[in-house]
Amino acid sequence: MSLLRACGRVAALSVLALPPGRAVAQTLPEGGAVITLEEAIGLSLEHQPAAVAAAGAVSSARADRLQARGALLPNLTVNGIFANSSNQRFDQASGQLVSQNYTSQLQGSYELFGAGRRFATLRASGAGVDAADARYRAQRFQTVLQTTSLFYAAAGSADLVRVAEQRLARAREQLTFAQVRLELGTATTSDVLRAEIEVGNSELALVDAQTNLRINELELGRQVGKETPVRPAPESLPDGAPDLPPTEALVRRALVTSPAVVAADATLTSRHMEALAAYTPYLPTVRLTGGYDWFAYDFPPRQQSWSLRMTASLPLFNGFSREANVQRARAAQRTAEVQARDAELGARVNVESAVQSIVAAGRRVEISDRTVQLAEEDLRVQEERYQLGVTTILDLQASQVALADAQVAAVTARQALGSAVAGLEAILGESINQESGR
Repeated sequence: MSLLRACGRVAALSVLALPPGRAVAQTLPEGGAVITLEEAIGLSLEHQPAAVAAAGAVSSARADRLQARGALLPNLTVNGIFANSSNQRFDQASGQLVSQNYTSQLQGSYELFGAGRRFATLRASGAGVDAADARYRAQRFQTVLQTTSLFYAAAGSADLVRVAEQRLARAREQLTFAQVRLELGTATTSDVLRAEIEVGNSELALVDAQTNLRINELELGRQVGKETPVRPAPESLPDGAPDLPPTEALVRRALVTSPAVVAADATLTSRHMEALAAYTPYLPTVRLTGGYDWFAYDFPPRQQSWSLRMTASLPLFNGFSREANVQRARAAQRTAEVQARDAELGARVNVESAVQSIVAAGRRVEISDRTVQLAEEDLRVQEERYQLGVTTILDLQASQVALADAQVAAVTARQALGSAVAGLEAILGESINQESGR
């Protein structure tokens, strides 16, 4: 019992009285702002180039649709001309020699018949907006997925630093036990040497954990547009898998809301309209043009005239340009059909795979938590047995390593679970618990 009391006293003092350079809670590099996952996602959507570019593509698609709508309206032009010359001319109306004249014009034109080309272009531009919106949603959720993965990587690294610190503290306690037992003659020098080796390995593990934490915080800071490291809020890793709807229900949602499916369907509609528009050059176009002119040699112009004409045109041969455009449009339409079908199949496969990943990750979290509890109890028993001298330091170190491995596995399982959930939401294009609004 004296040995047990001596080891206990020395162990407690060894943890509390470690020198500053070898304290259990190692000094980490100062991080930047501490943010939550929601804050990180919001900042990343504002600063990530891919997300900003996708938003710009939506604006461009809407501009194309606006232009297509404008083609349904007449064109109006107002002109004003003032001319002056060094040579004078005889004006028959006034009987005078003049060197300057004023002209005002109001002209308008409208396509009366274009074989449906403008309406097909308008439908295609509308489908282009839908496709751009879907691609923006896809990129948005990809950015969310990437940010979530980086956020959980940084949060997991912080937890792994704490795991490494705990391992180092336990290794130093073991070294103290071994030194006390060596002084009392109940241990060998080999026990002390093995304990010192474990201390060195624990210190190396802590250095690696701190390095990974720093790197992941820098990566997270870049993701959210910060120049300094960004540290996730404590206790950010998920504790368990969320309640999932039935897999078939998730598949049906994905076929309606998945950005990949929506973008493929919209692209197919756009290609179909473009294929129809490719046939319009085979029909004539009819355009009405009119104008009103004011002309005089003094200001304001008073002489008036107007004009009105209707023109019809039909290209008889243009170097097979129409035929080439039709073939290209039909090939693009066929490609879009295959891509739309593949997007539906991909959504089904990806949803089922993501569900299986979430279920498996949730199960790994449960198993790893139980393993940590068992490893902690095993280490407690081995520490008591070693203090009593009925076990070897090898058994004690094996239990310590088993606990450290279990704790690392628990952190990794939670990190994988969070990324798996974000992956499913990226496929759906919405939150798992969100009701589809389409």
